[in-house]
Amino acid sequence: MANKPHVCLVVDNPLRDLEGLVLLARQLSTRGARATLVPMYEQGFDVPALQPDLVLVNYTRPNNADLIKSYKRAGILVGVLDTEGIGGKNADQFATMVKSAGCPELVDLYCVWGQSQYAAFLRQKTVAEDLLHVTGCPRYDFCAPPWRAALPKPSVGSGYVLINTNFPTVNPRFSTGSAHEEESMVKAGFSREFARQFIADGGHAHRNALDMAIKLARHFVDVEFVLRPHPFENINSYDAFAALPNAKVIQSGTSLEWISGARLLVHQNCSTAIEATMLNVEPLSMEWFNTPALRLDAATRVSRGAAAEADMIELVRQGLENRLPPLPSETGRFRREIIDELYTAMDGASSVRVSEAVLATIATPARGEPAAKVLPAPSLRGLAADAVRRTLGHRASALLRRTTSSAENERRRAGKVFDVEAVNAILQRLDGASVDRRRFVARPAVSERMKRMASGASLQLAEAN
Repeated sequence: MANKPHVCLVVDNPLRDLEGLVLLARQLSTRGARATLVPMYEQGFDVPALQPDLVLVNYTRPNNADLIKSYKRAGILVGVLDTEGIGGKNADQFATMVKSAGCPELVDLYCVWGQSQYAAFLRQKTVAEDLLHVTGCPRYDFCAPPWRAALPKPSVGSGYVLINTNFPTVNPRFSTGSAHEEESMVKAGFSREFARQFIADGGHAHRNALDMAIKLARHFVDVEFVLRPHPFENINSYDAFAALPNAKVIQSGTSLEWISGARLLVHQNCSTAIEATMLNVEPLSMEWFNTPALRLDAATRVSRGAAAEADMIELVRQGLENRLPPLPSETGRFRREIIDELYTAMDGASSVRVSEAVLATIATPARGEPAAKVLPAPSLRGLAADAVRRTLGHRASALLRRTTSSAENERRRAGKVFDVEAVNAILQRLDGASVDRRRFVARPAVSERMKRMASGASLQLAEAN
């Protein structure tokens, strides 16, 4: 094991990212690497303790710049597989945001989801061309064989109408309100004017979406409706919908799991509309209260749009009766094009492409040495945080944090926890769908250096006997 290349995979949001990263860890393991899943909020302890050859972080932003610098100073290669790979209004805006808000000059590998993002990163000089790889995103491997067979079955059966909402800035699960979300948007590179407009429009859209969800459930009383809030939304804001006899609000499971069992998807500006087309579920968009600030072009263009409440009711009726009109040719053409532009391909092989890029980066001689000579100094805050971690270790640091941190921050951390049972349940489904007949299990990562410094929450894959 000691001679195998070791890769740490940072898990941002388990509800969204865990299944794809477990699949990636499995692909790395089948190629002779050690793969360790690291909770995002524990990476400052666990990555230095584990000393991997490469850490694959979930993004480069100001909030993890000091961690990236510390990894580089420790001789650890840094790769990126951005969990928001089609974020922003378009590919160039996303590339510009990453360039200005993060520290992409420090990375040794950057995996982008699709061809449009790859081209934008080159145009904006966000990352050097030799470090940039078009891979797709592993979580979308579950849309294609063999991994589609590994999707779990929804807990309510199938045949429901799914309503996906996307309002974390105005209905936040972890923060105290929109003012905090506005600051987060500004820190991420958006102008304050845009952030305020986005939040104002989002508040109006959130109220209208909830109102439409209630009207649909009341209109089609014999149809089951499932509303799935964004993972960062406050689920309690949908209590009025959940009180209806044919309605449920569910925030567990992945978006792909819930789309796969649905008859129709109702949404506004939710990228899961594209996922729905991947799974042959028709997306219907609430366009009558959409705005330029909110509009996500791809999600809108793959969908059948409703210009009013009555139009949405009629579209749902037609969908339930299997008599939707023929898809406009330009919508069908856009659906085909968008897969290549945003996701590379729906071939079930994104995890293979990422794993091969990671292992090639590790195998490149002296890849990290030139960057190490010009590393910018950590911020004073970063230096202080590192000193606290080294001095106190994980247990004492966690105790100190809990006594000084806000309830909001603790809720945010709790929402990003995963355990060995969850990972092994995913592995069992992957093993059952795989054609290689190999079996893997997850176990707590262990190291002499980890006894005092690490969280104990990171999990490493091993092949079962």
